Amino acid sequence: MFKRLIAAAAVLLAVSACASPKYVTSDVTRFNTLSGSPSGQTFAIVAVSPEQEQSIAFRQFGDQINQRLSGLGLRQFTGTTGPNNADYVVTLDYDVLGPTPDVRSRNNPSFSMGFGYSNFHRPWGYGFAYDPFMDNYPTTETRQLFTRRVELNLYKGSTYASTSKQRVFEGRAISMGLNGQIEPVMPYMLDAIIKDFPGRSGQTKTVTVQVPEDVEEARERAARPSSRSSY
Repeated sequence: MFKRLIAAAAVLLAVSACASPKYVTSDVTRFNTLSGSPSGQTFAIVAVSPEQEQSIAFRQFGDQINQRLSGLGLRQFTGTTGPNNADYVVTLDYDVLGPTPDVRSRNNPSFSMGFGYSNFHRPWGYGFAYDPFMDNYPTTETRQLFTRRVELNLYKGSTYASTSKQRVFEGRAISMGLNGQIEPVMPYMLDAIIKDFPGRSGQTKTVTVQVPEDVEEARERAARPSSRSSY
């Protein structure tokens, strides 16, 4: 019985930890020369390097950008005469740096477990309680954090093929978290850049996007990262 109660308490603690929502928090800086939120104009997504052009992952990122810009009222360019005939040309750049160690120290509260008897000397149950008179015990946690960077730029399509491209929007998101791959966090960093598009020029703000539970649960099963940290 005692062992079963200990196991049940451990399961409850694990479930409560896994239930904690995860977030991607990014510092977003945007500059633009747009007079307002564009609508109805066309855009073409262009790779800035041969590696991107051949990358299947980049094509997936392009689909994500297409969905978000189309949601703003823009239209994907479908012509065959080159991206410079679109109203805007969109480029994407990204990288991951690290890892770097992140050491945290904290005091954990002490808990006690009781076992009670009735007046007839029959056990009536177990219980767990916080004991304020017991000393807290310190623990140290070391995590490996990665710095993820995503940059999204828009150019006037008519200038993109020239030697003096005219940039009308540039957005940069920088995020730190346990995930050292760009693919899982890309959708949330794009959301952070495009939120309230085009935004106030020259402003840096912190944007937090929650990871949907279904995505979070799938990744938990695959990687089992610490539930106390960002995605």
